Amino acid sequence: AAESRVGYTGSDLARAERLIADNAVSRRDLEEKQNAARDAGAGVQAARAALRIARLNLEYTSIKAPIDGRMSRAEVTVGNLVSANGGPALTTLVSSSRIYAAFDVDEQTFLKSVNPARDTKGATLPVHLGLADQDGHPFEGRIHSVDNRLDTTSGTIRVRAIFDNPDGRLVPGLYARIRLGAGTPREAVLIDDRAIGTDQDKRFVLVVDAANKTAYREVRLGNLHDGLRIVEDGLKPGERIVVNGLQRVRPGDPVTPHPVAMEGSAPLAAVTTPQALKTRI
Repeated sequence: AAESRVGYTGSDLARAERLIADNAVSRRDLEEKQNAARDAGAGVQAARAALRIARLNLEYTSIKAPIDGRMSRAEVTVGNLVSANGGPALTTLVSSSRIYAAFDVDEQTFLKSVNPARDTKGATLPVHLGLADQDGHPFEGRIHSVDNRLDTTSGTIRVRAIFDNPDGRLVPGLYARIRLGAGTPREAVLIDDRAIGTDQDKRFVLVVDAANKTAYREVRLGNLHDGLRIVEDGLKPGERIVVNGLQRVRPGDPVTPHPVAMEGSAPLAAVTTPQALKTRI
């Protein structure tokens, strides 16, 4: 209708402009027709602006996810009224293709491992992650960012790592264990946790001597490696220890040894000792 009015007023104005030369119409009639033509043109512009707004509002009725991810439950179902201003969220969407894990490292670890990797161009510090139901750290990632200052209260600095998550096994909020760095390979004695006893705040094993008698031996333990515990001090390669029935044997008791295989890797193996941490993803 607005465009038709523009055509009508335009034709009427053109006719008046031809007649004004012969003084067939008054100057006032000509000015009225000019004003009518301008008013019709403004009406067309207003109608076009209203059309653009209507199309934009129509686009807002189609909700599209800005990212790929996993959607939570629908908070609003079909038939309910939704509002663009302050209404309830329809749902929540979490991107799961990559997962971030933030954790704190102490000052010594930062100076020894994290900082040198940042200063070396092209160098990366490996970060491995394991979930609560996993023995190892099967997920490998890399450091994404390091905080710009040390927390003087705790003596730690915040580090953020990123992990690829193509199969979606890593879910935000899960408890996770972090292993930072690859460490330096070295030989170490590995034993099953079943062979380790607790004496208040100490850890010990029962060593079987050449006379097949047991002896109390305090040990200092390290991290797990392929399901076995690293013995940092107190046990030498080749020594025999009690694995099964530790609670029924006392130091000095004679025993009849029956060799058993340790579950995991060899009792003496090349291992690494990276920094172990805990966090949530």
